[in-house]
Amino acid sequence: MSDLGRLERIERARQAWDSRYAHPTFRFGYRPNDFLVDNQLMLRRSSRVLALGDGEGRNGVWLAEQGHRVTSIDLSEVGARKARTLASERGVTVDAHVGDLVEWLADDPAAQGPWDGVVSIFVHLPAEERRAVAELLTPRMSPRGVLLLEAFTPAQLQLGSGGPADEGTLLTRERVVHDWPGLHLDIRITDRRMFEGSGHQGLASVIQVLGRPRPATASSGA
Repeated sequence: MSDLGRLERIERARQAWDSRYAHPTFRFGYRPNDFLVDNQLMLRRSSRVLALGDGEGRNGVWLAEQGHRVTSIDLSEVGARKARTLASERGVTVDAHVGDLVEWLADDPAAQGPWDGVVSIFVHLPAEERRAVAELLTPRMSPRGVLLLEAFTPAQLQLGSGGPADEGTLLTRERVVHDWPGLHLDIRITDRRMFEGSGHQGLASVIQVLGRPRPATASSGA
């Protein structure tokens, strides 16, 4: 895709997510993602955590409530504004940023890390951008850092319980391994019932990933 085509796609996506998040309720609910809750004990106490595509903040704010130092990034200004409000209402702080994920990771000093945790919950990107995100983040993970990732698989297209319609943005075991060669990966594909606001409701086909840096790729930061 040309740079112009990519910019046009990003702008369309920005407008679409701003429109979805403009509703007074939270599209994916107020509760944190179940996979994240089940595995957050893998994060050390007071971890520095980056929440990718954090939307209205349900996951980033919950992580801050657990005592972690959370930075979030989302394409939607409307979503980030709701995330800041939710954090304030719950008495915690989330450093919420707005921008295209690849550009933000490449250019913003706040993205440099090192990160004790990288949380990616239903962040669906085209293959080239997905790989760019992984390449930028892998060397910024602390030696004991962890990737917590859940996304839809191509089988989700037949279930109709949420997620994108573009098969190329959905994840398979092979795509995850290709994207994150610098991590030791524990990958599970399963069907599970989801109750996450109006956006994710019903039986879903998901891939769940836990990743750890290989020694040669881990950041030397704390």
